[in-house]
Amino acid sequence: MPDLGAFTDSTDRIGDGRALASRLEADGYLFLRGLLPRDAVTTVRQRLLARAAAGGWLSAACPVEAGIAEPAAACKDPEERYMRVFRTMWADEALHRLRTRPEVLALFESIFGEPVLAHPMFVQRNIFPVSEGFDFTTGVHQDRVHIGGATSYAMWVPLGDCPLEKGPLAVAAGSHRDGILATKVGSGAGGMDIAVPIPGTWVTGAFEAGDVLVFSDVTVHRALPNRSREIRQSYDARYQPASQPIADTNMIPYAGTGTWEEVYAGWSSTEDQYYWRALDPVVVPLDRSHYERRDAMAFEMGEHGDRSARDALLRIVQRDPVAAKRARAAALVAALDA
Repeated sequence: MPDLGAFTDSTDRIGDGRALASRLEADGYLFLRGLLPRDAVTTVRQRLLARAAAGGWLSAACPVEAGIAEPAAACKDPEERYMRVFRTMWADEALHRLRTRPEVLALFESIFGEPVLAHPMFVQRNIFPVSEGFDFTTGVHQDRVHIGGATSYAMWVPLGDCPLEKGPLAVAAGSHRDGILATKVGSGAGGMDIAVPIPGTWVTGAFEAGDVLVFSDVTVHRALPNRSREIRQSYDARYQPASQPIADTNMIPYAGTGTWEEVYAGWSSTEDQYYWRALDPVVVPLDRSHYERRDAMAFEMGEHGDRSARDALLRIVQRDPVAAKRARAAALVAALDA
């Protein structure tokens, strides 16, 4: 990984949609300080840490609010021992409402110049610290191959302060100009990493609770390793002009978390439930060609005993719509584990 430069701070452009859109077009990202109220972010952090503690993820010797990880509990998506705890986090009512706060929707409406659709599906991550036997640092990737539909923009938000040692995101500024890059099987987001040299200039920075990073779905990005003692918690939600098509996979809950009815079952209020229906989005099928290439590589690697294909195979088991592929992948995971 090359040396990292510093984010360009665009906070002073909040409220000027044209200026934000211009910088987003030029750099492929926006770093904005204090967009979200600090207390709203820390409240969600406390709620999710309580669930992490209940699941045995945190050190019993430390206060829950410190977020100190229990090394023996280290796990990752999509392992079932991770999903058991993660399901309770993803359904959190306050977490969902952070994505659709007025200041967030106003930001994207000013950039798009039209009403905004916040994708119903979003990602919430819990990254255990790197150790000798565990490293689930999100690798170099682009979102478009996973998100599909029209151009969308991610907003990455750490839940709490996130200094460099805790593993914030880094983006390759300007990389969005090169379009979709070739991929290979990897352990990062979606089981795919980029397989070619990365264009652009790598930049990153420390975050305080309430700071956000916005970037396009073809901007290359990755996480830094979590070398702290804490679990690094974050979420990334996605936004697009409401008039543009959205892929069907973004209209359902995160894989493995159940139906919307199950997600909403524990909520105290119906406010914001099914908010997207009022926008009547144009829903199209996801372009699965990128996954099909990944899966063919993962099957070949798994059949040759290559354990680096395991994460991609687990994603096939959890998420692929074709039963025969799920069964084939499950058999290969069992063989690799044996």
